[in-house]
Amino acid sequence: MTLVYNPQFIDGSPLPRKQAMPKKPKKKDLHLKQDTPQTLQKNAEKLAVFKAQLNQLIDALPDTLLLKDREGRKLITNKLTKQLFKLHDLDWYSRKEPIPTLTQDAYSKRLLKADLYSALTKSQLKLYYQMQVNSHRQMIGAEALLRWEHPQYGRVMPEQFIAIAEKNGLILPIGAWVLQTACEQLKRWQNDPLRGAVSLTVNISPRQFSQPEFVKQLRKLLKKTGINPEKLKLELTESLMLQDISETIGKMEALQQLGIRISMDNFGTGYSSLSHLKKLPIDQLKIDQFLMRDIAFDNTDAMIVKTIIDMTRRLGIGMVAGCVETEQQFACLKNIGCTVYQGYLFGQPMPPEQFEQQMGEVPPLV
Repeated sequence: MTLVYNPQFIDGSPLPRKQAMPKKPKKKDLHLKQDTPQTLQKNAEKLAVFKAQLNQLIDALPDTLLLKDREGRKLITNKLTKQLFKLHDLDWYSRKEPIPTLTQDAYSKRLLKADLYSALTKSQLKLYYQMQVNSHRQMIGAEALLRWEHPQYGRVMPEQFIAIAEKNGLILPIGAWVLQTACEQLKRWQNDPLRGAVSLTVNISPRQFSQPEFVKQLRKLLKKTGINPEKLKLELTESLMLQDISETIGKMEALQQLGIRISMDNFGTGYSSLSHLKKLPIDQLKIDQFLMRDIAFDNTDAMIVKTIIDMTRRLGIGMVAGCVETEQQFACLKNIGCTVYQGYLFGQPMPPEQFEQQMGEVPPLV
C-alpha cells in the first residue's frame, strides 16, 4: 500500500501558507553596453547586406548543382553561408580566437594600394580561362577572367577588388598586365596547329578604355607579341554609354582598324538599347545573365532574347549567350537562333594548364 503525503494537511488542519519573500529588484549592470539607435541601424544594414549577398550566391549556382539531392543542396548552401559568415566577420565555429576574414571594412583598409601592388609584384594575380563553343559544342574561343590568389584570404573574385582598383588608379597597371598576359597566352595558342583558331576575349574597364594612350599602347602590344589581332576580342561594359559617345565610337573604330574585334558585355539591362546598335561599331553582344536564368521556362525572356538575336543578325553583329548552365537553356537558345555559348555547362573558368587539358578533350574548330 502506498502512502501519499500531502503537505497541505496535518491532522486535518491546513498549514498556513508560507508568505513569499518579496523579490529584490535586480541591479542594472552598469557595465552592459546598451544598443543605441545608431548601433541597431548599423546591425540592420549589415544583416540586409548579408541576406542580399546570400541570395546572390545561391542564384549564381548552376541549376545542375541545385537540382541534386537534398544533401547536396545542404552542403552547397552550407559552404556559401560559411563564406558569408567569414565575409561579415561573424563567428561560424563559435570560437573565441579571431579568424582572418574579408569584411566590408577590410575591403577599404586592406585591399588598397599596398595589397594590390604586392599582388602585381608577387604574381598573385592570375588569369583563368572559360571556353566558348558553337552549337556543336566545338570550342571556338575563350574568355580571360581575372582572379587574385591572396596569401591570407585565398581566392578573391574581381567584384571584390576591381572597384577599389578603379578608385585608386591601380586598374591601369592591372589592366595592362591582363592585356599583356592574355596576348602572350594567345600567341602560344596561335603557334599550336590545334589551337590556332581559338579567339580570346579580354575584359576592359571603362577607366582603362578612357585613357588617351589606350589605342597606342595596344598597338605596341600587338607588335611586341606578334599575335593575329583578329583573334583578340575586347569586351566593354555598357557604362561606356555614360561617357562621351562620340569619343567612345572613335576609339572603337580605331581598334577595329587594328583588326581587333569589339564585344559589348551584359547587353539588355543597362544603359544601352537596341537603338545604340546602329551607332556603335561593335562586332558582338553578350546577353545579360539575368535573361539567361529562366529562358527555358519564361516565354517573355525567350522572346526578348530572340528579338535581340534577330536584330543583331540584320545588323551583322554576332551574339554570345553567357551563363549557360543547363541543357534546357542550351536547347532553347539553339531553337531561337543563338550560335555561340559560354557557361558552366561547357566548362568552368580554369587556370591555363587545366584549361589546355580541356582544350584537348574538346577539339577547337579548325
